[in-house]
Amino acid sequence: MLRNKINIIYLGWLIAVLNIFDGVTTAYGLKNGKIEELNPIMAFLWRMSPLLFLALKFSLSVLIVIISMLVYKKGSKKFQGIYSVLLVGVCCVYLGIFFLHIMWLSFL
Repeated sequence: MLRNKINIIYLGWLIAVLNIFDGVTTAYGLKNGKIEELNPIMAFLWRMSPLLFLALKFSLSVLIVIISMLVYKKGSKKFQGIYSVLLVGVCCVYLGIFFLHIMWLSFL
């Protein structure tokens, strides 16, 4: 079960970093007309204010780290296991997004 606890910390940080990378590269792509934002909520925020868009991405990264730390320290073993599985799923999604960004960035 210690493995789940360690995974919570590492995966939480990895997701936070990938989310910030996604925010910065998406902002670059949107600003330069290279990509479109597919998430309607984030597209709305971008149209309202690019700074608000980036602030939300950064805030969500901080939030995932804080929640992961709380689950690591205070979560039950069962919940830590479930949370670890969910983090792996989110991590897979963000790794896919990461590789999409790398792909379109390589064509610039």
